[in-house]
Formats: sequence, C-alpha cells, structure tokens
Amino acid sequence: MVKSTSLTKQELVDVLHAAKSTKEKNRAVKLLKQFDPIPKYEFDDEGLKANLQPKKYDYLLGFMCFRCDKVKQSNYKVHWTTSKGKKQICHSCYNQLVEREDVAKMRAANQKAGIIPKGFGLGLTGVGDGR
Repeated sequence: MVKSTSLTKQELVDVLHAAKSTKEKNRAVKLLKQFDPIPKYEFDDEGLKANLQPKKYDYLLGFMCFRCDKVKQSNYKVHWTTSKGKKQICHSCYNQLVEREDVAKMRAANQKAGIIPKGFGLGLTGVGDGR
C-alpha cells in the first residue's frame, strides 16, 4: 500500500493508525523510521506516576510515542494524562519519567537528612568548576 516515500510524516502516522493488516502497519513503521525524531520534553514536569497508566497487550502494537517522537512496535503502551489531553508514550519514556520522579524524591529526602548538600548534582555547589 505505502510504496512511495514521498508521503509526509503525518500522512504515514495516519496510515499507521488506519492500517488494518500487519503488512500495511509494518510498511508504515519502516517508512516512519526514516524520519528524524523531534522529541517533546516540555511536559516532563507533569510526568508523575499518578498521570501515567501503563498497559500490556497480548499483541504487538504500532504507534508513535508522543515524548520521544519515535515509531514503536511493542506490547506495552502508556497513556499519559497531560494538561493538553491524553498522550501515548512508549515504555522506555515511561521508565525515564518514573525514574526521574524517584530520583527527585530520594534527592529531597537525602538533602533533608543532611547526607548530601543542598543543590548537589544540579551544578549549584561549584565543585569541579576550578579546572
């Protein structure tokens, strides 16, 4: 069906969503992989576990990840509720967002306990600047 590479990225995304057969989906995924991703990290501060709903499917899904802007074929898809509506992201982006939240919680707890100085790891301590 998709034999021409003259289709735009958005047209291929539409073909991927509308494809009924596995052959059409695979061809759309292959052509979408040729495009350079343009990641969207502006909603990362909304990436809390409460806003993320991972789901495992028994079959292979083909979709575009909103956050990393890459085409994915996976059994996992995560529904992310942002201020701009529901978005679909891949499992690796989900893991990055969850890990980011966990690190922030651990950093706050360690700073409160006095284990690490305030601002450590954020380039605010001035350590290592005098090379």
